This record gives sequence, structure tokens and C-alpha cells, in this order.
Amino acid sequence: MTACALVHLAVGTLARSVLKTRPSAARAVTRVSGAMMIAIGGFLLVERLAG
Repeated sequence: MTACALVHLAVGTLARSVLKTRPSAARAVTRVSGAMMIAIGGFLLVERLAG
């Protein structure tokens, strides 16, 4: 659990530093992330209703 938290923290810190210098990349990541969250939510909803 601790290793997972450390990796997540490292990835978040690295992503923040990279995306701070590239605003267009930050917008793209935000859009893709939002679309993926909607898709995952839809999949979970369908799975719940089907099961």
C-alpha cells in the first residue's frame, strides 16, 4: 500500500511539473481524463444494471 502511494505521489508530482510548462498538453490531459471517467462510470452503471 505504501509503495502504491509513493508511486502515485511521484507520478502526480512529475505530471504537474511537466504540464505546468505545456498548457496545451494540460488541456488535452484534462479532456481525455474527463472522457475516461465518464466511460468508466457508464461501464460500471451498465455492469451494475446487468448484474
